Amino acid sequence: MKQAPRLLDYFKIHFIVILYAFTAILGNATHANALTIVFFRCMIAAVGLAGILYFSKTSFRVSRDVWGVWLLNGVFIALHWLLFFGAAKVSTVAMCLAGLSTQTFWTSIMEPIAKKQKIAWIEVLLGLILVVALAIIFSVQPGQWLGLVMGIGSGFFGALFSVINGNYTHSHDPKLITVYEMVAAGAMTGLVWMYGLSSGTVGFVPLGLDWLWIGILAVVCTVYAYTETIHLYKVFSVFSINLVITLEPVYGILLAVFIFGQKEIMQPGFYWGTGLLVLTVMTHPFLKKK
Repeated sequence: MKQAPRLLDYFKIHFIVILYAFTAILGNATHANALTIVFFRCMIAAVGLAGILYFSKTSFRVSRDVWGVWLLNGVFIALHWLLFFGAAKVSTVAMCLAGLSTQTFWTSIMEPIAKKQKIAWIEVLLGLILVVALAIIFSVQPGQWLGLVMGIGSGFFGALFSVINGNYTHSHDPKLITVYEMVAAGAMTGLVWMYGLSSGTVGFVPLGLDWLWIGILAVVCTVYAYTETIHLYKVFSVFSINLVITLEPVYGILLAVFIFGQKEIMQPGFYWGTGLLVLTVMTHPFLKKK
């Protein structure tokens, strides 16, 4: 039986979504490249979550089959974050988040396939509207098409690892799942990172405040936000939490304009397209629930 949500719980869920939106801004503020950000974020988060599990005396044992799926999913998470931070660096935070907001749509397609169910016609219709919204965004900001495409790719891999995790969250501790996935993501990116470091390329060593931003990404935006979200499932339905998370691009775009100023100001058509995109994604769960 769920507890009745308090006023503080409503503030918490919106605060967590703001933290999720803030990740793109922190990544953009970091001078290190996307690969370096993801590698250190994964490693710091893995150590932090492993510490929480150790002190709570949680067993790290899992079957080999489950272990293999989690490691593969860690690769998908790494790709999700690489495309996410890469999109913010090659274009703008706003364009990155516009592409990322397609994640809910990708989930609505992947989840029925994973459960061997038919895809509802309403989801196909909303998908066509999303294409129109993305076309509007692309038409007014053609010079930033790469950031938009990378953001869409990030949304795709974000949906993929979320759907896979959905098969295990009821039978395993979510923090345990994340530890294995963070280790896998860190190992994958770490191999490439060491090659880049040995080549002497700029951006493979965090400098100065980069360590602070990456630390915040790992501890606050990953360890804290993740564990607190799990806790809020005790008082909110999955539907309610996912609906609030849909506001991530809105919060992110507003924060980016406030922090980076003129660099993040886009053409009016971008906001029309993004507004249509977010509205379509927010409409989907209501129609699905009905």
